[in-house]
Amino acid sequence: MRSPRQTNEPQQATFVFKGTIKKLKSATMKDVPLSEGTAIVTVDQIIEAPTDLAGYAGQDITVQLSGRQNVRVGLQMLFHAIGWMFGDSVAVRSLRQEPVENGDASSADTGDDPVKRRAQKQQRSHFEDADLVVAGEVVAVRLPGDSTPGGKRAGSRTGPITEHEPQWREAIIQVDEVLKGTHEKKQVVVRFPASTDVMWHGAPKFEAGQQGYFILHKTESKKSETKGAKKRRKARGTATEKAGKTAEYYLARDSADFQPYDERGGVRALLETESIKRK
Repeated sequence: MRSPRQTNEPQQATFVFKGTIKKLKSATMKDVPLSEGTAIVTVDQIIEAPTDLAGYAGQDITVQLSGRQNVRVGLQMLFHAIGWMFGDSVAVRSLRQEPVENGDASSADTGDDPVKRRAQKQQRSHFEDADLVVAGEVVAVRLPGDSTPGGKRAGSRTGPITEHEPQWREAIIQVDEVLKGTHEKKQVVVRFPASTDVMWHGAPKFEAGQQGYFILHKTESKKSETKGAKKRRKARGTATEKAGKTAEYYLARDSADFQPYDERGGVRALLETESIKRK
């Protein structure tokens, strides 16, 4: 039996479904600790799901209910849950649940594949969280601190090399169009991990000639800096740029941070949807 990896990030529902309470204080797997909030639930309809939970429609699963909401056998509810235990059956933790009323809006428009719907939701959230989204082309890749592609300077190092060393590189993007955020220059510098270590395997690996959409994020320090600090950094950046070094850059560390023009869905689908809305 396995449980999902624990993180310190705020939890968001990954498995949204309508289900009917079948039995209280019970579970479909013997290793699940029973409590007042443990229930066996029949999955009536899956609305959003990751791949490993998409095949449980019509089956009984274990749900650890949230809060102190009164429930009863036979009650149909809308569950917003996350994976918990996987084995002969599956157990999920409900982050919240509410009774399903006839004609409830939450269950409407569920004709699409639940895995596809979840992917679309994740892409939209990723787009909305980005600081800058541009369409363009990678014209060069270099080591941080170098003014020319293929240079040998790697910048200053603050610690020893580890097996998870990201091996940072910088991609120079020629900007064709700014789709979100503000960027007045014709180029933008994107720092990405070139390492093939498992920690970074999902990050984009840029090469000259790649074209597409770049969904970019500022470093946390730049997001939180004060206006005064920002002015001082820009003043220092002017001299730095003259020396041929990177004054400002964005990060690309997630597989969703880049999408080729010819790839369907994702950013392309979002832009098409927004275009339709504006008409």
